[in-house]
Amino acid sequence: MSGINSPFKFLDSFQQSDADIFFGREKETQDLYNSLNGVKHLLVYGPTGAGKTSLIECGLRNQFSDADWFAVTIRRGNNINSAVFAGINEVLTEKIEIDTVSKMPVNPDIEFGQAIEHLFAERYQPVYLLFDQFEELVISGEEEEKKKFFTLLNKLIRNKVPCRFLLIMREEFIGYLSEFESLCPTIFYHRFRVEKMGRKNVENVIYHILEAPRYRSFFNVNDSQKLAQDILEKLPVRKKEIELAHAQLFLRELWDRAQSNKKNNELPMLNSELIKESDNLEDLLERFLKEKIAALEYDHGERVPLELLDVMISERLAKLQLNIADLKEGFELKKFVSKKTITELLKELERRMIIPSTKAYIENIEHQNARLKEIVWMQSHVVRAPLSRLVRLVRGMESLEKDFGKENFRKMIMDSAVELDDIIRNIVNKTEEVNLHTTNKK
Repeated sequence: MSGINSPFKFLDSFQQSDADIFFGREKETQDLYNSLNGVKHLLVYGPTGAGKTSLIECGLRNQFSDADWFAVTIRRGNNINSAVFAGINEVLTEKIEIDTVSKMPVNPDIEFGQAIEHLFAERYQPVYLLFDQFEELVISGEEEEKKKFFTLLNKLIRNKVPCRFLLIMREEFIGYLSEFESLCPTIFYHRFRVEKMGRKNVENVIYHILEAPRYRSFFNVNDSQKLAQDILEKLPVRKKEIELAHAQLFLRELWDRAQSNKKNNELPMLNSELIKESDNLEDLLERFLKEKIAALEYDHGERVPLELLDVMISERLAKLQLNIADLKEGFELKKFVSKKTITELLKELERRMIIPSTKAYIENIEHQNARLKEIVWMQSHVVRAPLSRLVRLVRGMESLEKDFGKENFRKMIMDSAVELDDIIRNIVNKTEEVNLHTTNKK
């Protein structure tokens, strides 16, 4: 590797200031903006790696003037309710008094709506609460925590203060929200799905990145169109979709090769000749990880970073959210001694973008039970609902149709509907059995 950092984005999301290098999402950005018209809340969901956060933080954000947008990004942490007040308090001049133990307002009358009113009174800007990685709540949150959150959220929806909120989550977990509809009945009313980019779209993105004026001072490029096409040929295609992060990894690798090949003070030259016949994504990811690990071992000890990553993988396969206390306990069992604290090593892993790349790999194989539960919910609620309505409709019309000679036709409809309903019911039961079997194995 060249030792000089690549100018390209990699695993970190695009922000407001990245509008000049944020390509390929023009239509989705406009559609998302339109979806917010006249609504107080929006459920934004999609597969891992679709770019949900970038679409909001860069695409959507730049549709608003500064006077019309003040965003507070919220991650659950230990408790999503206290996280809301902590996030708002961070940007308030006159702070809300928070209890040091519960992390909630000392004044019990202060709820989400009242906190937003305080913020609006100081800023005079519409407030946007961005609940990023919202699946952390529905998967790892305590029952009382979840009930309290959706209760307060429902009150916020009814509050007249200028505030909108976006729940941003992975699509395989949206079924978990159904059990909270009684507390927040409109939770599913307004939804927006973010899809991964198709092959042609990714090719255009790579081309425009190579041609972006921002990068002109970092490198020269020979035939951006051909280079974009050749990079794409090296990327695995799944269901006609391509991970943009994989393309960004290739750009990073080509930058390093061009940097090593350049002479004197000239700019690196990016071209298709830098791509090797043997190049493949798995090797690039392995080299990327080894390079980062080697740098960390010097400061933290031989094998220490790898052993911590091994603990993280084991813990993550057991439960969605990683807990520092669990990681420390798991690491101590391995009998390795780190030169620095585990917290410092975790921060370094994140800074060097090792943890996000590890997450991206693990998330492809984890949580079979969660996916099965989603299948159960979709089949039992989405598919069977119209069938049940069809059965009720046919039964209700029997008395009206006796005079029209359609008994045989009507009976065929009824028999088919009942048969299909029974089949789907059996599928649901079998899926639940698989889920129970997998749980018992653990």
